Amino acid sequence: MATKKQNNMMSLFEDNAGAGIGEISADDLATPRIALVQPGSPQIKKTHAKYSPDAKVGDLMFTATNTFVDGDEGIRFLPVFYDRNYVEWKMGREGFVGVHPLNTPLMAQTTRDASYNDILTKPDGSTTILQNTANHYGFAEINGELQRCVINMSRSQLKVSRTWLGLINGTRMNGAKGDFTPPSYSHFYVVRSVEVESPKGSYYNYAITQERPLNEKEAELFGDAQEFSTFCQKGGMQPVLPESKPAAELENQSTDW
Repeated sequence: MATKKQNNMMSLFEDNAGAGIGEISADDLATPRIALVQPGSPQIKKTHAKYSPDAKVGDLMFTATNTFVDGDEGIRFLPVFYDRNYVEWKMGREGFVGVHPLNTPLMAQTTRDASYNDILTKPDGSTTILQNTANHYGFAEINGELQRCVINMSRSQLKVSRTWLGLINGTRMNGAKGDFTPPSYSHFYVVRSVEVESPKGSYYNYAITQERPLNEKEAELFGDAQEFSTFCQKGGMQPVLPESKPAAELENQSTDW
């Protein structure tokens, strides 16, 4: 039999049914992120300035503190908000240019190359890449502490993003008003890494599983998640995006959403 506190949590979930998925414009605050350590990542190259002896291929990296978590163990994550946009890169992903909304007219001006990159040619003849990118904002548990961050997913990772959204939107609970879809931040998920073989070599992708709903002792965290979600919806968080060129080169080249 459900306790009174459990019923209170169910009421909170039901009152916020469907929350956590929407469109934002992110400009204000750089966000720590979780990223995959790939075979070509600088963190595993001893001669690179970003080299870390703690890193290994397949790890999950929390960029704010350069903390590395074993990809098989994974990171507990509470998603609070999602959006998708086009990120503009210099050729070869050698530098970040900007972020554009999904309805940007620039996409109509691109051509797709043999590697399935959407190439934008500027009036001066220079070229950049527009990359379809999904952004999952939330709280990641790092060394026992919940940290605000974003997970950026592009190229083959977009399939994982779709699966994650399916898990969120497919979650059903039964409340006083009947069945409902709780907010994205009603449940913890675990983010792990998985090795993928491709014709160009192996690389690592994300793997997402749903763990458990928040319990009655986590009502304060639920409130924090509500506030963070609203903050993101108002454009308070700026996505900080991946830098690993070799990862993009090795991934499955499909970019279809």
